[in-house]
Amino acid sequence: MKKFLAILLASLMILSLVACGGNGGTTSKYPEKNVNVIVPFGAGGNTDMSIRALLNVTQEVDNKYTFVVENKTGNAGLVGMEALAESKNDGYTLGATCIDLMLHINFGRTQKKLSDYEFIACTMADPYGLIISTKNDKFSDLKGFVEYAKAHPGEVKVGDSGLGAAPNIAAMAFQQYFDIKFDMYTYDSSADCVTAIQSNEIDATFTQPSPAVSAMKAGDLVMIGVLSDTRLNSWPDTPTIVETFGNEYNLVMKGWVGLTAPAGTDKEILNALYEATGAALKTDKYKEAIEALGMEYMVLYGEEFNKFLDEQMAFYEKICPTINING
Repeated sequence: MKKFLAILLASLMILSLVACGGNGGTTSKYPEKNVNVIVPFGAGGNTDMSIRALLNVTQEVDNKYTFVVENKTGNAGLVGMEALAESKNDGYTLGATCIDLMLHINFGRTQKKLSDYEFIACTMADPYGLIISTKNDKFSDLKGFVEYAKAHPGEVKVGDSGLGAAPNIAAMAFQQYFDIKFDMYTYDSSADCVTAIQSNEIDATFTQPSPAVSAMKAGDLVMIGVLSDTRLNSWPDTPTIVETFGNEYNLVMKGWVGLTAPAGTDKEILNALYEATGAALKTDKYKEAIEALGMEYMVLYGEEFNKFLDEQMAFYEKICPTINING
């Protein structure tokens, strides 16, 4: 009888380990509750909309997940991104990080590092484009813009969304690459810069296409150049900087957004998230959702996403020390 009980208990223990995946149930039970997602910018912006698009489709692809978004804004996204890094790394607090994290790090605004985060999936990596009015009588294409700026130092009025923000860095990097000088104007957002071009307050802005899509489709504005290594699928007639001026002007800046976890999150949980979000990224539904937002569709997650981030960080580590954001 004792021998039978011993065998029975051993069998039950083996079955229990198999049911738990042999690791105490780390992933077989995950997620057991809602997963909170911190978005460091307000509702309706590029970061918020692209993350929600991925979360919505992921929930449909794998109905184990229920994501609850919290918009925790402040200090150009730093409040929410620091809160994410300091959250419990149990898989139940994720967040959106973006290009601004790299800028904060490289301008010394935070003690956080990329190693304080685990990057899961990229929702967007749209390059910055140079937008002007179709009624501008000073220049109508990229070469004409640079030639005019060189001939009229400090006269071209360029809007951005704040010192040290990505559009501002794009404008400053462009100045350095071409040895020109803009007359810079600061607005609250890229959407405000678009409005300012339409009302002739400024001549141009560097922004991702989405804030200007409506105006460009209406024929009021045009994107004359894109800071990318390839032309955009959505705007195939817009040339890249490098194809216009040559390899020495290979200025590439992409406004990426990614679903992210705090550092130290269990690898098995991360793998489960890679699998679920990777499957969502590959669906037609996600492609349609992201393109409807005026963003470029892409599939980038797991190790490939991390490789992309390493390349981006190397660029900002090189360019940021050469830029004086304090005027």
